Amino acid sequence: MEHTSRRLARCSVALLCLMTASVSPAAEGRYVLGIRTGMMVEEAEALIARARPGSHKETVRNHAGKPLGFRYTDTDDPEKRLGKTQIVLGIGNGGRIWFVGQAQNFEVGERPDYATLQKSLLDKYGSPTMPGPAHPPAGYLRIKYGILWSFDAQNKPVPGGPRHFLSADPCLEAFAGDNYSQTWGTHIIVPRRTGGQCGMAISASVSFDAETQRVAAFSVTITDATALYADPVYGEESRQFADKQKKLEKEALGGQRVEL
Repeated sequence: MEHTSRRLARCSVALLCLMTASVSPAAEGRYVLGIRTGMMVEEAEALIARARPGSHKETVRNHAGKPLGFRYTDTDDPEKRLGKTQIVLGIGNGGRIWFVGQAQNFEVGERPDYATLQKSLLDKYGSPTMPGPAHPPAGYLRIKYGILWSFDAQNKPVPGGPRHFLSADPCLEAFAGDNYSQTWGTHIIVPRRTGGQCGMAISASVSFDAETQRVAAFSVTITDATALYADPVYGEESRQFADKQKKLEKEALGGQRVEL
């Protein structure tokens, strides 16, 4: 009989174990392990218990020391550190989730090929705003890269590709923040703030061994940027930053506007 962890590993990579629910077509594929932003934390924990039974739960805090949400780590490690699999939830006003991230590390014999993971990600989340390489670059023993999907305030994908300019991305700030992963080879970045024009930001981080063309670790994160911006606690920094930017723009114009 195939080992349970091996089945879970393959299931995580193919992203086929994820459960669906009744949602709008635009957001149909935007979930991780069945967990969608906007869910209540109790719903998410039921899905985690099903996918990762026996996970160790701990509170995580943001850079200001305030409780941010929870991290769930598999119990392969007796001290519950450097887990093979981790899930992080960012929980906002009313107990609703505005962030979900999953990190997965693979044993040598379980590592999927790069093409399989890449196809799964693109099939799941669509054409990325910032794509990764088409194939693993040669000449490196290990390399890590990211794929980004940005959605504007109207929930429409932000076009990108090779000619995409980062300065034009409304979700750029939502891809920067603090790492909450203890899983070797990858990270789970929870943003500190976001802009008011970003609706949702999805990121994938892939670490692979170019010598064997196999994926050593990967992570996927989803941020509901609209909920983050509006949250009374976690959105304060975003709103303060937006006000500061507006003030700087006004000062750059000398307090004057030109009517056209």
